[in-house]
Amino acid sequence: MSVQFGHVEFNDQHTAATIAIDKKVYSKPAVLRACYWFGKDLYFHLNETDELLTVTVGLRVSSPTLDQPNVRKIDEWLPDIYDALLDSQLRVEIQAETAGVRELIIAKAFAESGVLEDPPPGTFEDPVARGGAKPGDLISISTNKSGE
Repeated sequence: MSVQFGHVEFNDQHTAATIAIDKKVYSKPAVLRACYWFGKDLYFHLNETDELLTVTVGLRVSSPTLDQPNVRKIDEWLPDIYDALLDSQLRVEIQAETAGVRELIIAKAFAESGVLEDPPPGTFEDPVARGGAKPGDLISISTNKSGE
């Protein structure tokens, strides 16, 4: 079975590959995060242009040793690298989309624990509850401390 990936060039020994990554699809932070996870087995060199991130990936160990008797070829790493790129990009996007909610939860936790001298600006009321949430709704944040 032959698997083809975007624009990939291999060196003659198949110990290194150069991958062209479109910056419209993958952000630089996502690419760096994906590269980081393979740092034990692979080395990376990153070049950036206006439209592309060019990543050169190489094997840290290219021939079998006592520590690593089974060495994967660089083309065997490509599916894992592309999966990591997708995973990292999704994490970057989810982190950006949920930043406000995370900050609100952290601010509320610190405010209720008494760690902060002054309460953070704004209100902690549940906008759904203000609009008249129904008893069957999934989530409702209560500011009532008595648990009623």
